[in-house]
Amino acid sequence: MIQLYYSPGACSMAVHVVLNELALPFEAKLINLQAGDGQSPEFLKINPRGQIPVLVVDDLVIREGAAIMTYLMDEYKSSLLPRSGKARATALEWLMFANATLHPAYSRAFFVMKNVTDPAVKDELFKVVFAQVNKLWEEVDSVLAKNRFICGKDLTAADILLAVIANWGSYFPQPITLGTNVKRMLREVIARPTYQKALKAEQVEYKAAA
Repeated sequence: MIQLYYSPGACSMAVHVVLNELALPFEAKLINLQAGDGQSPEFLKINPRGQIPVLVVDDLVIREGAAIMTYLMDEYKSSLLPRSGKARATALEWLMFANATLHPAYSRAFFVMKNVTDPAVKDELFKVVFAQVNKLWEEVDSVLAKNRFICGKDLTAADILLAVIANWGSYFPQPITLGTNVKRMLREVIARPTYQKALKAEQVEYKAAA
């Protein structure tokens, strides 16, 4: 039995989509981070970090999104992650970019929104944070000017995670700029039945591709 601990629209949605792509049966276990579920004693026994996603497969517990997706794609031999060589290295690079570079950039914006109360200070901090976020999306857009997907002609897990993160822009008062090539890629990714199934299950509205 596979269990996915998730919060609607969070980075865990990328794992949700990958599970759908693999056509694997799983139990989705909702953790409402806004309601404090991540700090409940029950959940902290599963993940002391209080974060999602968490994947439980029998006695195996994996607590980092990129590690979860890599495990699933290797275990079930998915084309979302090439098996070897340059193609695998490129796919892993962009998956880690989304997970370890772009995601933390947004995390800083969430921190400012939650913890800074002075409007003027918050506005200035948002300008700094979103300048970095926009620069990262500019890099993605420049790659997608030459490629259908971030690694080339084929969809990888990196595209799925990028699509999930792109939708977080609606949470913030200042706009995040997504280029025309990014939006073209997003429309193609979210049109997949596996992505639409995850959006419906998590009751998330997708706005970033408009």
